[in-house]
Amino acid sequence: MSELLAGKVQGGFGEASRWLKLFNAAYSEKLGMFVFPGSLNIALDHVFNWFDARYEAHRIWFGREEYGGERDILLLPCELVSLDHRKAFLWTPTTAARDRRDPWVVEIVAEVNLRNHFGLQDGDLVEIKVRTTGIQ
Repeated sequence: MSELLAGKVQGGFGEASRWLKLFNAAYSEKLGMFVFPGSLNIALDHVFNWFDARYEAHRIWFGREEYGGERDILLLPCELVSLDHRKAFLWTPTTAARDRRDPWVVEIVAEVNLRNHFGLQDGDLVEIKVRTTGIQ
């Protein structure tokens, strides 16, 4: 089963790029692909709950002890339907997953700088497919 999310590109603060650059080798090894050191922020029209049981079977836990960072990370494989069906991952520190001031925003990491590669501008619509289980 899967769920289609849709949202608009928005600017970020550059925090993800700092951490993805610093620990790039560990992220690349964990995900089995090169990870561009930056994320694409997508503002959904609803709150995204990282801990929803529907995502549990597909959610990847990347513990700080595993890569040497300060925070545990959650990743969720996804397909960027509107961006040539590119494979990517939703990405968040667990602290943000639990208490984010804008819980409707998801960050996406991929092999390329998505904004540049696809010529994305703030406000552009992006469709994201995530795998789910039948649990409600």
